[in-house]
Amino acid sequence: MKFEFKPTDNIKDFREYLSFFNRILSSVIIYKKAIYPIAILSVFYFATLSLSQFYDIFIYIVIITMVVILIYYLLFLLAFKVFKNKKNKVLKNTALFCDLESTFFFTIEDNYLIRENEFSTIKLHLSNIESIILLKNGLVLSIAKGNNSIFIPIAVLPVSLKEFISLIKDINPSLMVFEEFTRLKKLKKKTYISFALMLILTFVTSFFIGKYNFKRYDLILTSDLIKQNSTNFASGDNSSYIYENPTLGFSLALPGKWEGKVGIEEKSDRVNIYYLANGKQSHDTTLLFSVRGLDVFFNTIDFYIIKSEGLYLFVGPTKIGLKRGSKKLLEYQELYNDIKNIKLYRNTYHQG
Repeated sequence: MKFEFKPTDNIKDFREYLSFFNRILSSVIIYKKAIYPIAILSVFYFATLSLSQFYDIFIYIVIITMVVILIYYLLFLLAFKVFKNKKNKVLKNTALFCDLESTFFFTIEDNYLIRENEFSTIKLHLSNIESIILLKNGLVLSIAKGNNSIFIPIAVLPVSLKEFISLIKDINPSLMVFEEFTRLKKLKKKTYISFALMLILTFVTSFFIGKYNFKRYDLILTSDLIKQNSTNFASGDNSSYIYENPTLGFSLALPGKWEGKVGIEEKSDRVNIYYLANGKQSHDTTLLFSVRGLDVFFNTIDFYIIKSEGLYLFVGPTKIGLKRGSKKLLEYQELYNDIKNIKLYRNTYHQG
């Protein structure tokens, strides 16, 4: 049995072999087992953190991401097809494969496989073939007791692939046959499934991180304050909540309609009143105003004076993070409009 092939005349087949050869290199295996998982986890981590900032418009982000992935995938397929057609026309020589331009001659006789070209001759007994690795367009004969291999395109075989394998198995019953192409096809399918699952996990994780990972304050709620009748508010509200701060020496009468909408944070030099969207702390918890003494420094870039009450200043933030036109912003502005009517009472035990 005799046959021959030239790599430059079987570019597609030989390129598949080179790709297989590169996959089994030690450096590639180390990369896949060590560096590759770390890279995947890093991308997952940073993607999750980035997406978590947009949890409130998550449905739109998911749709946009899917569309972008689809577009990139289609562009990749197009580019791959164009470059593949160009690459298949040329097979560059390398230091590793120095005989790509030569013709390989194969002879099988007397239970020996002989491969010859102008650079070398290999005479191999069929019993020394450890395994046959089937690629899509070729087969790789793996030689026992060594890392050497011989590639043969299926198209150049003078007999069918089944008959060729049977010929070797008759001499070497322990011969193992591995369907590498089928394995890669299954691996590709698993890779797509794993990518889809990781994408779903990224979205789900980032959504919950975005929704529940926010700064929480130690707040006093209106339910913790004393409620009493009041005539301090021109809005017609006939009740107020009394907040007292013995340390800073003042009391506040907050509008009764603020019930369940604000929380009070006590600091050593000031009191911060926060707007609570839907009555609980969230990403939308926003500073409404703070009360501090005249001698307490504050950044005029981030804060401005709303009004003064004797020795105290009502200070508001210059920027708020609520969305323009949202119901939460409208409610925030409604509360803000009541600040000018809030009464501050100076206590006699003020230590300042």
